[in-house]
Amino acid sequence: MSLRIPEKPQEAMEFAREVTDECLATSEERQQIYQKSAQYYYTGSGDVRAAIHNKVRPFIDRLAGYLFLPQGVRFNTVFDSAEPADVLERGRMMSQMLTADYRSSDADLRFGDAVTWALICGCYLIKHMGEGFSFRVVPVHPVNFGVLTESIIGLEEQEAICHVSYPTATRLRSILKENGHPQAEKIYRQIQETRASRRDTEEPAYFHQMVVGGMRPLGDVGETPSAAGIVQVFPVPTPWRPQRRISDTVKLCELWVKDEKREGDWTTMQLVYPDILIEGGDTRRNLSGIPHRQPFVKVEADITPGYFWGRSAIADVQMLQDVVNKRLRDLKVMWDRNAAAPYTFSGFQGVTEEQYYKIISEGGFISDPNPNAKAAKLTEPPPPGYLEELEFIWKMYDESAGFTPVLTGQASDPNVRSGAHAQTLVRTSSPGLIDPATRIERQLAESGYLCSRLMQDRDPHIYKTESGLEFILQQMPELFQVEVDSHSASPAFAEDSRQIAIALARAQAIGAEDLIMLLNPPNAELLLAHLHQRQQAQAAHAQELMAHGINPDAPRSGSKGSRTH
Repeated sequence: MSLRIPEKPQEAMEFAREVTDECLATSEERQQIYQKSAQYYYTGSGDVRAAIHNKVRPFIDRLAGYLFLPQGVRFNTVFDSAEPADVLERGRMMSQMLTADYRSSDADLRFGDAVTWALICGCYLIKHMGEGFSFRVVPVHPVNFGVLTESIIGLEEQEAICHVSYPTATRLRSILKENGHPQAEKIYRQIQETRASRRDTEEPAYFHQMVVGGMRPLGDVGETPSAAGIVQVFPVPTPWRPQRRISDTVKLCELWVKDEKREGDWTTMQLVYPDILIEGGDTRRNLSGIPHRQPFVKVEADITPGYFWGRSAIADVQMLQDVVNKRLRDLKVMWDRNAAAPYTFSGFQGVTEEQYYKIISEGGFISDPNPNAKAAKLTEPPPPGYLEELEFIWKMYDESAGFTPVLTGQASDPNVRSGAHAQTLVRTSSPGLIDPATRIERQLAESGYLCSRLMQDRDPHIYKTESGLEFILQQMPELFQVEVDSHSASPAFAEDSRQIAIALARAQAIGAEDLIMLLNPPNAELLLAHLHQRQQAQAAHAQELMAHGINPDAPRSGSKGSRTH
């Protein structure tokens, strides 16, 4: 499954434009869904009426936190078991460097953000690029991404994919010069000639809200969200409206096409839409730095069969949030009406307008010689069971995500007899969360694999193992896999992995060093160093005893004798 790219530059430019249009054909339709989902996430409402209590955001954040936590991510490089011992030792060092670089470059945080927004939008993309001697991970919103066939779920199975960005003309020139493009100045002049220097006046449009501003739209400019008379004083963020003139931007379309003439390898084509071809006219190369791979990983918790873009998790709770909004607005209106309720007077000889305003004012009262005179407010009691209804709606949020009371830790069951019993209940009560967590873990492993290949391609440093073996990453075998070590990225598996490691240590199937690596406690490297020091001290002490003719492994005399009184 590959495409044939024309040889002539003019025909290649037309080919790139046609494929771009085809890949982005549904972008206008999808952007409305993304806009509405982001609005529910941030404001808890799909219109200008604000939500008094937004339950959508904590729902998404809790679900994302259960599927992925970035602080403990560790990778393990897996080679064939037939590889020699020195390759396995170098692979262990490579895993440590990959884990450290993934953390130091904040790639783990970017992946965590992608998981959150994958739940909001249905899926999310992350792009892996080489930077210096390492790599950089960049999130890509699906509105700026397109595929040739939306019925194919996998990225690697696509014939062509397209990533759209909107740099300024000067930034594009700088990027081309950094990459050593020979025609950077010519392309810049051509852009300046074909684009008028003007500011688009459609500021509330989705293009400026999403693309130019770089953030998700939350509403139109000038809107003031309110609910039941309460005005939200924090304005809708409008980062697409800077204080200065908006610089001209260009629509840079980066195509990745499976090239028929390059044995199915990906060919990169860069097009300043609609007719300036930067890359792919007379060159055919893969700019990802990884042969036969493109630089994107799709993050998606729940697969939608036959549809690449998936389905937003907010769709499961959107109607619940609307019910919450309506109930809380009704309660707010009812309490306001009761606070300023009119009075009924009985037994009074006569109530003037002045007396009425006196009694409804703060601290005001009136008196009458009739002892049976009284005044009462016309209040309306709250509907029966309104608190129970709200609590029931809160529980429905947890059920929508698959959370049970034992998972949330908000309820105690007297039938739970021990911690092991509680963990068993956790495992058996969350089958709907295990599959998404497993899928996210494998997508994280794919991200780690791309990062490790970029490190191999760009890192010239010489590394040294504990046994003194020196090597560079390019000397590692080409065939290897990257997996998430000990399920360290998801709370759904963390406790199981911990219990298995402790059980193996008790059975003496693993040593103290292996146990530290599996549990990954704080300051794990320092603990390993102290363990090695103790082991060296014990070995030196054993040699000293043997020099004096004492066997350190022999049992001590009297160690099995009876206790004397």
